[in-house]
Amino acid sequence: MIEKRSYALSATMVVSWLVVVMGRYLLWLEYDDRIIEQLVLGAAFIVALLSTWGWAKRLERRRRDIRGRLAVGAVVGLCAAVVLLPWNGVFGRTWFAIHHGKFTALAQLAKERKLPTDVSSGGWVDLPVEFDVLHYGHLNTQDVPIEPYPGRVLMMALSDGEVPENMFLYIYGRPDAARTSPCDLTETTFDDFHECTRLGDGWWWMPRKSNYPNVD
Repeated sequence: MIEKRSYALSATMVVSWLVVVMGRYLLWLEYDDRIIEQLVLGAAFIVALLSTWGWAKRLERRRRDIRGRLAVGAVVGLCAAVVLLPWNGVFGRTWFAIHHGKFTALAQLAKERKLPTDVSSGGWVDLPVEFDVLHYGHLNTQDVPIEPYPGRVLMMALSDGEVPENMFLYIYGRPDAARTSPCDLTETTFDDFHECTRLGDGWWWMPRKSNYPNVD
């Protein structure tokens, strides 16, 4: 019976921390339309803390040597890393790397002007379904000129807000597109509301500034 309780406690700890990692990685806390996910994340975090504390106390009683203390310290360190990691940047870079082929294919369609775009309504794009994995299913993508600069941008927001919490942005149609940061285009509003992180191949990860809406 004691062994079964120990296994159940360990399983609960692992599963709850996996939910916390998933929620933090997918940036559930950053999106206003993720209310249910945020509640799940909060509950999982509480369960993870309680089960980790119980697991550590049980291990401390069973192993009073240096190995037990090291194991507890390692688990506590991993838990702290889950909480403190800069998940926004981790997500942007790894999502781009994991789906690099789709990002490349989407960029090619944009350069060839083959995306179904409603120019009269502000350049809104109805992306083909094969690209749904890139943008969380939000139909909030635009393909517009960079006025007053040369070139164009494909802006793929990951939420429906007027100033999205995060977005992937692709610059094309100008000789220096691969080197141009959206935040250096001072006549636009990119630098006003977002940070700019280079991903490569003309793509940028752009999280909204932490002091929004109180931006300078």
